[in-house]
Amino acid sequence: MAGNDDPTKPMAFSPPASLLEPDDQELERIDIKHHVCQLLTGGNLHLAPLENPKRILDIGTGTGIWAIEMAEQYPDSHVIGTDLSPVQPSWVPDNVRFEIDDCEAKFWTWPENYFDYIHSRFMIASIGNWASMIRKAYKHTKPGGYFELQELDCRFVSDDNTLLDSHNLTYWSRLITEAATKYNRPIPRYTDYLQWFEKAGFTDVHQVILKCPTNPWPKNKILKEVGKFQLLAHTGGLEGVSLGLLTRGLKWKAEEVKVLMAKIRPELKDRAIHSYQTNIGRVFITGRKPEGPHQSSHYSSRYGNFTAPLTPNSFSSSVAHSPNEQGSPAPPGRN
Repeated sequence: MAGNDDPTKPMAFSPPASLLEPDDQELERIDIKHHVCQLLTGGNLHLAPLENPKRILDIGTGTGIWAIEMAEQYPDSHVIGTDLSPVQPSWVPDNVRFEIDDCEAKFWTWPENYFDYIHSRFMIASIGNWASMIRKAYKHTKPGGYFELQELDCRFVSDDNTLLDSHNLTYWSRLITEAATKYNRPIPRYTDYLQWFEKAGFTDVHQVILKCPTNPWPKNKILKEVGKFQLLAHTGGLEGVSLGLLTRGLKWKAEEVKVLMAKIRPELKDRAIHSYQTNIGRVFITGRKPEGPHQSSHYSSRYGNFTAPLTPNSFSSSVAHSPNEQGSPAPPGRN
């Protein structure tokens, strides 16, 4: 993939096999996850403090919904969305282009120090070497620019012990972690991302931790809505993820996976189980590429890490825009 004289044009290559086939159900699940992010962040497309970015890269763009909305929010920018599957719409804003590309390729097709902002999300079970991908993002971000990673840890837990070791959701979490590792697509912990960002050279690294309830069990209005859409995404997409990883990583038969899914579905819907997806239901981590030696913008985080226990009576402390409800500044970006 090296040697492209025109950095604005994609290069042809043979994409590797994808874990999930981009059928209608999977595309719907991608858009549901986008809506969940919008709920959690108060409608913000990014948490990095951007100021009129001109060149934006969206890694793993999926349906392209984030790239399209970002292009509309920043009409003077040029947004490139990349993915292994050409499932994006053809009618898009003039400042958006989609390319088939592999972020795990040895070389990226664009010049170094090129993008004002690079964005990636929901790439777990798709990346074999996270540290390498983050280093490449650093290399291709302009000095003073930002890289933002929004990820999901798919392991289910609870803060009030309503999710037990004997539950099938707990069993599934152990299986999927083992399968992903054996398939060379390990599922990171949130501390891993911090280390990789800092080792790559990013400064002003900030991490926001948000918890996503599995179903509408919280009493808080926003978190209840998040849970409703999470349940919809799980019931429509969890089997596809499980089939992809368990059959490849652990050599399960498809019939065995379907039996496990039949046991899991009632637990997904059970509001007495106050589960969410691990201590980092959503991880938003931003890093700034320094403009010179020892230079740092020292912008202050407006969010913090919302790691307080999540219970039915929790206030929306797991929602990124909740500090604004308590008088703090609103998150940057889209209002």
